[in-house]
Amino acid sequence: MSESRPSGALLSNRIGGLEARTALPLVVPPFAALVYPLILEAFHACVTSLVSGHAAAPALRTALAVLLLILALAMPMLALLSAISLGEIQEPSLAQRRARAVALLAVAAPPMFVFLGVELYILKDPVPELWLWAAFWLAAAGLVVFSDSKTKIASLPGAKPAPAGLRVAHGLSALGILVIFLALHLANHLTFVAGPEVYRAVMKTVRRVYRQEVLQPLLIALFLFQVGSGVYLATRASAQPMDRFRSFQIGSGVFLAAYVLGHMNSVFVFGRLYLGIDTDWSFATGAPAGLIKDAWNIRLVPHYGLGVFFVLSHLAAGARAVMLTHGVRKAYADRFLIGSATAAAGLAFVILFGMSGGRLSFALP
Repeated sequence: MSESRPSGALLSNRIGGLEARTALPLVVPPFAALVYPLILEAFHACVTSLVSGHAAAPALRTALAVLLLILALAMPMLALLSAISLGEIQEPSLAQRRARAVALLAVAAPPMFVFLGVELYILKDPVPELWLWAAFWLAAAGLVVFSDSKTKIASLPGAKPAPAGLRVAHGLSALGILVIFLALHLANHLTFVAGPEVYRAVMKTVRRVYRQEVLQPLLIALFLFQVGSGVYLATRASAQPMDRFRSFQIGSGVFLAAYVLGHMNSVFVFGRLYLGIDTDWSFATGAPAGLIKDAWNIRLVPHYGLGVFFVLSHLAAGARAVMLTHGVRKAYADRFLIGSATAAAGLAFVILFGMSGGRLSFALP
């Protein structure tokens, strides 16, 4: 007679409804998002010791601070890679579908953390933000862990492709935002590296365009439509397996949905209504403390940096989809997205460099 396996050993190899070796990769994104604020706190602790001059090993502390900042920026990308991997599964289980949804949500951890901090500040911090943050991501991980991992689902019941007209309208609204606001706004942000005087001079010029009485309400409406239609399109698209480039487009879109709502809340509700200030250079750079040295403001570094990267990459991903629709070879369209994303990363670095206090100086003959 064969020897039965002890029940304790069986339970020790299972987490909820999943086997341990199967569950661990699925819960990496929510747990990465869970520790994201702790990475930022550790970075601030390193910077504080360096600024105070009390660091025992300054070179080591500096290297550790750089590593921690890279980890904070990499956390959403780790979640995105997980979502891309899960999106390629042809017949995922319910647990895998939910894990992909949670991974896409974890991509948006930086703007979500900024939004949470702003709202709790307005409410006079009734509860510690880390408590709410931890509760949310632990619940998200639990949703994955206690899901069915056996039954394969070819497609979601009743799932239908999104209307073609809505996809076109989503693209046209993005084009409108680009023309009215985004191109001017990013051009203005590039002048961060030239200092506050140049930035404010350019800002006054470009604001004459997108702060017109007619254009500003239209711009807000376009942003809200972009978020609403984007979320709807993402939920429809996620019903079917897709290649990594399409998953990247959805992941970047989820980040931008959270970013746009959070940024509008910060500018209109927090800045203009609650504080009653102009949301200019000082507001964007967290003056007088700056982005790097302040315990709260450090969360804005991944928020802004990845915001620039994802908004430009998402536009490129949308252009790739249009290319494929019009018969452009997939290899060429894919290379276009990769090249555009690389350029977006470079542009994001320049803007973040300027926002963090970096300056470009030119020697005159």
